[in-house]
Amino acid sequence: MSLVGQSLTQALQHPSAPALTPRRVAVIGAGAAGLAAARALRRRGHDVVVFEKGPRLGGIWAFEPDPGDDPLGADPVRPYSALYDSLRTNLPRDLMAFVDYPFDSSGGGDDAWPRFPGHAEVLAYLERFARDFSLLDAIRFDTQVDSITPADGWRVISTRQGRQREEAFDAVAVGNGHYAVPRIPSLPGMGAFPGRVQHSKTYRRPDGFRGQTVAVLGASASGLDLSTEVATVARHVYWCADAFAQLPVEQRVRGNVERTAAVAALLPDGGLRLRNGAELPAVDVLLLCTGYRYAYPFLPSGLVDVDDNWVRPLWQDLLHVRHPTLAFIGIPFRVVPFPLFDVQARWFAALLSGDVTLPEPDTLLAASERRAAELRAAGVAQRHFHQRSLDCYDYLDALCAQSGQPPIPDWHRDLAAAVLAHVAANPGRYRDRPLPTFGPTRVAAGTA
Repeated sequence: MSLVGQSLTQALQHPSAPALTPRRVAVIGAGAAGLAAARALRRRGHDVVVFEKGPRLGGIWAFEPDPGDDPLGADPVRPYSALYDSLRTNLPRDLMAFVDYPFDSSGGGDDAWPRFPGHAEVLAYLERFARDFSLLDAIRFDTQVDSITPADGWRVISTRQGRQREEAFDAVAVGNGHYAVPRIPSLPGMGAFPGRVQHSKTYRRPDGFRGQTVAVLGASASGLDLSTEVATVARHVYWCADAFAQLPVEQRVRGNVERTAAVAALLPDGGLRLRNGAELPAVDVLLLCTGYRYAYPFLPSGLVDVDDNWVRPLWQDLLHVRHPTLAFIGIPFRVVPFPLFDVQARWFAALLSGDVTLPEPDTLLAASERRAAELRAAGVAQRHFHQRSLDCYDYLDALCAQSGQPPIPDWHRDLAAAVLAHVAANPGRYRDRPLPTFGPTRVAAGTA
């Protein structure tokens, strides 16, 4: 933890404000982040309304088999989910679970489910979470949030079935996720490219790639999954990423998958120019596994600034420094997501209840700017400023200490370290290889 983090932690560990009266809180989104916020806020006695633009809860985990007609998925409203049919979590269900609600038969899961469950199991878990904690009556489905503006509290305008409604709230928790607006790289020649350009948001299954030559751009989780899956039916797959530019020749081709440098430009004959100057022959499809953009179209310009996926001005990747009744649940990435959502939500609920005392806004802003400066000095790209992979548990422990929550149990850290080693030892196969248990999660015999 930086010196900035240490000083703020010390300032927050000694709340002195009296408990406040219950607040009326708008929660944006009924995915995992929004559900965690709704539960935490209700437990503190706050009045909660959850706005969900889709017809069901679950957010990204509510799989949609039909992604629509736009291969780039530019519409931020449809599809609601970016999941592909075969998707399984890249974390075991013990790490995926809310810490006090196991992902087994004693909580919202099933002992017999795979250790790395599919999206259907995750959705079932979230549906049971909402049912077991009586959250369904707080959710307004098929309700689009049009605008949220500060006005002696917050004014929220929403639309459902063509009818617009304006309401006042004391606070807002934004949990709309960050897998709705695809990050489309600006590649020269895209307009004249004769092949199909598609984003992973609209990928569902490999059938449409049968016998084709496909280039997959991106080396994160979706790039790995989709290059592997498409290769089962495609004639040839070029997997393109900067990370592969320095590979030895003997490691570049495995089966019908060839790893290359990242794409720099699209050529009018269907070929691709790479960043190392090499060129690939014509491909039928360029599949973009290039991630997503943080987007808050319902917030007025100037309230938050999103610049190359850096959302500011936020303190602790969580709270607006000038409007401390506006929180963003779930912005950090490469984390243990559900536990993080829950810890952030409990922190915000404690803040609204008067059990956390904040320093002055200028102090919060200075802390935010110093953290950004530290990240820049360490060579971190701005689009990765919200990445918390290396300090995730330190971050969670700090929020727990500030808000009087018990810390994340030690077994969580132990299992997270074991998972990293497990993935490294079993690349491409880690989901189906046995993994030790470290905590209370129950796993049926014979279940990986």
